[in-house]
Amino acid sequence: ESTDANTRQETPPGEEPAFADVDENPRITTPDSEDGPAATTEQPALTAATSQRSGFREGPRTSGRWAAPVEEPEEGSVSGSDGEASNHEAEDLSDADEPHDSYGKLAYLTKCDDMGLNPVSQVLKYLEQEDMQLTHYGMGPRGVAALAAGLQVNSTISTLRMADNHLGAEGCSLLLLSLKNKNSVTEIDLSDNSMGKGIAALPPLLAPKFSVVTTLHLRGNKLGDREAKILCDALSQNTTVTYLDVSVNQFSEKGGHFIGGLLETTAIVKELNMAWNNLRAKGCGHISQALKANSALEVLNIGWNGLGDDGMIALGEALAINTGLVELMLSSNSISGKGFVVLAKGIAANVSLASVELDHNNIGGSDGPGIREAVDGNKGLVAMGLSNCNVADELRTYVDAVLFQRRKQQGSSQ
Repeated sequence: ESTDANTRQETPPGEEPAFADVDENPRITTPDSEDGPAATTEQPALTAATSQRSGFREGPRTSGRWAAPVEEPEEGSVSGSDGEASNHEAEDLSDADEPHDSYGKLAYLTKCDDMGLNPVSQVLKYLEQEDMQLTHYGMGPRGVAALAAGLQVNSTISTLRMADNHLGAEGCSLLLLSLKNKNSVTEIDLSDNSMGKGIAALPPLLAPKFSVVTTLHLRGNKLGDREAKILCDALSQNTTVTYLDVSVNQFSEKGGHFIGGLLETTAIVKELNMAWNNLRAKGCGHISQALKANSALEVLNIGWNGLGDDGMIALGEALAINTGLVELMLSSNSISGKGFVVLAKGIAANVSLASVELDHNNIGGSDGPGIREAVDGNKGLVAMGLSNCNVADELRTYVDAVLFQRRKQQGSSQ
């Protein structure tokens, strides 16, 4: 009781009690009493309000019951415990808040929202990968418009396969234009999309010193002779495209003229697929003329073009001179014995040709005029397709046995 009386201080009404500076280990000493010498007692724990006024803050305790005093920051400094940041840190945080859309997913989603489209989960998946496989999705021009927004930002995709998506000229154009400022896509497949006039957007993507495209699939796109010229003009300056598929289109003799001119003046394309067009004999003549000078082309497919015997005569003469062609496909071209005799001489004289496909041609004859001569003359020939060619079984057996033995020898030597 005496201790409480001595330590209690009167506070005037309306004023808060004053607090003295608090020592790190505060103690209260009472005067000597009759019962014994002076005693020392601990002061009760500080309240939150008292702690705030006295400079103490709640935190980890260092000894006994007391929280260690928190050092106040120097003037001009910033306390990290208060969640504040310096101007430099604030700028960094501001930058971190900005969305990073290297895949183009945000751009795609935003465009879908603007157009009222439901996003395609597979698009979001493939935007993060190098190989985008979106064939047969039926996206149409509107769907590909949203995708194009993502592709303009994306820097990951190197292979873009968009065959059979009902894009039409408009959709193909949008897709190609979205890639014109990107130099990461090396393979493009827009087959079976009825591209037509949309091919006008392709040349910027094939521009020299920019293009990295090496493989171009344009199969089944209703491309005519006018589109053939646009394509060939662009490729005449290109130095990267080595594989070109323009099969199942509408190239006629004039289209063959443009393709022939391309092959005659450049040596970049190594594989060319022109099957299922309308080249006819004159178109074949233009390509044959180019083969006399071109030694870069290794694989040529001109099957199903109605080339006829006249076309085979021109091609046979070219093969006797050509030194680069390795595979030649001539299926279903209305070739008879007359045309094949000249073609066979060219095959026999060629120094590079290893495979010839002649299926579905009525070569005929009991001994298949020229077939044996072609096989025996070209020692590098290892494959010849003769299905449905009206050739005697004995001759086919002979050809198969000879070519099989050659393949076996090549396999053992490798």
